[in-house]
Amino acid sequence: MLMQRKRHLFIILLAVFVSGCPWKNRKADLILKNGMFYTGNPLKPTAEMVAVRGNRILAVGKTNETDRYLCPTTRVIDLKGRFGCAGFNDAHAHLLSGGQSLDELDLSGCTTFLEMQKRILERVWKQPWGSWVIGRGWDQNRFPVGEWPTRKILDDIARDFPMVLTRVCGHAVLVNSKVLEIAGITAKTPDPPSGEIGHDPATGEPNGILKEAAVDLVSQYLPNPSEESINRAIERALEAAVQFGLTTVQDYSEPEALGVYKRLLQDDRLTCRLTIWVPLEGDLVKYKKFRDEYHGPMLRFGLLKGFLDGSMGSRTAAFFAPYVDDSTTTGLLQMAPEKLDEMVLQADKRGFQVALHAIGDKAVRMGLDGYELARKINGVRESRHRLEHVQVLSKDDIPRFKSLGVVASMQPSHCIFDMPWAEARLGRARCRTAYAWKSLLDAGARLTFGSDWPVAPLNPLIGIYAAVSRCDTTGFPAGGWNPRERLTITEAIDGYTLGSAYAELMEHEKGSVEQGKLADLVVLDRNLLRAAPSEILRSRVLYTILGGKIVYESDSP
Repeated sequence: MLMQRKRHLFIILLAVFVSGCPWKNRKADLILKNGMFYTGNPLKPTAEMVAVRGNRILAVGKTNETDRYLCPTTRVIDLKGRFGCAGFNDAHAHLLSGGQSLDELDLSGCTTFLEMQKRILERVWKQPWGSWVIGRGWDQNRFPVGEWPTRKILDDIARDFPMVLTRVCGHAVLVNSKVLEIAGITAKTPDPPSGEIGHDPATGEPNGILKEAAVDLVSQYLPNPSEESINRAIERALEAAVQFGLTTVQDYSEPEALGVYKRLLQDDRLTCRLTIWVPLEGDLVKYKKFRDEYHGPMLRFGLLKGFLDGSMGSRTAAFFAPYVDDSTTTGLLQMAPEKLDEMVLQADKRGFQVALHAIGDKAVRMGLDGYELARKINGVRESRHRLEHVQVLSKDDIPRFKSLGVVASMQPSHCIFDMPWAEARLGRARCRTAYAWKSLLDAGARLTFGSDWPVAPLNPLIGIYAAVSRCDTTGFPAGGWNPRERLTITEAIDGYTLGSAYAELMEHEKGSVEQGKLADLVVLDRNLLRAAPSEILRSRVLYTILGGKIVYESDSP
């Protein structure tokens, strides 16, 4: 009898050990059943039911297993065949500037100077006389013959209002004469290092275009945003994030954003996990304290970000060869290779993860070389350093991502928005390795996807659509631009889920729908695994679930 009791006790203890929690905790707080879940786990790629207890996934299985996890307090949602997957994770966004852009003058989509002037006047009429006009989103590639706007189109309509209008990429601004006067910029003002002041070819006077570091000549005079406006911008950004199914955002914002995040966290109002980035050019001792302080599941220190070049649209991305449509330039490097090597070396030595903005092939090579040097001197570790954007690269550099353990952090929507003018900028041959997601993936590189909001839309479904189609939102060109670089739908979803979790060293906690992981989930109104590309664009988020809590629920499921 004693032996039987011991054997029975052993079986109970064994069951507790295997299950990971006592039997009384095998009941769920939330169950999603009758769904079509893409799990991200290759051993069990799909499931019908997900049970959640607390902030973790309790079980993943079939709908007929639901009863074993039920208790009187369990909330059960019948998905009626709707699609679910791990919550989306935007690996590269700017929440504060994105939220601020919602209140700024929107110049996106303008195709003529007249349309641009009309939008400016509509904003000016609503503002106090002489106040600053801040806007963004214009793209000279949309204007007739790709002509750049100048200060004249602003002076002609509202000379007394200082105007700073940021190009869609964020790497150039258009200002009017009033701002040039305030900043003291004249025909004799020299270009700052890694920057460029545009000039009228006939008169030599500044034409109102400032690129890269030259933007700093005027940004210092902009009025500081109020605490109230910063709070509103962050809160609106987070509201947008949950409506798009985002449960994590890897954020590079101004320092003021952190105070808002802390307050929202203390008030239990933070509806999205945030991984915070800081500038590479900073105090590593202070960063270590920052890292030690912020390492929680909702708000954590991430990485150090540096800039190697600018953008292709403003012709400041750094290339080995000149631009096809402007042979006088190969772009603007933002950092000398020697400085980069030293900064990466020191950051890597202290165990920090580094991300480098690199769009042109020269910048990509420079970043890879810097990471390779750090491995040689400091030794190999699980650093997961990253290159951000990687829009155009040399074919020879593709295998280096795997060999150096470098994550390719890319934004698929950039491809379809840049596609109309990319070949005119670089030529067809160089564009064969543009936005080369499939080539990188096939070579064993780790891919992670993001939006770069407000440069591109925050909605991950636009990025997923771009990754699988390589078409603009009208479906052009048929079959996609450079279609050999298209991804499968699961590869695209992985880029926004498990790939992004891997890039922030958190794949053991999130990024896939597996027992024991954080219950971060998104439910959509149609099955992405079977949807045509155009259907992806029409998909809607029905539920966003963060740590087992429903933080967004559509009014019309």
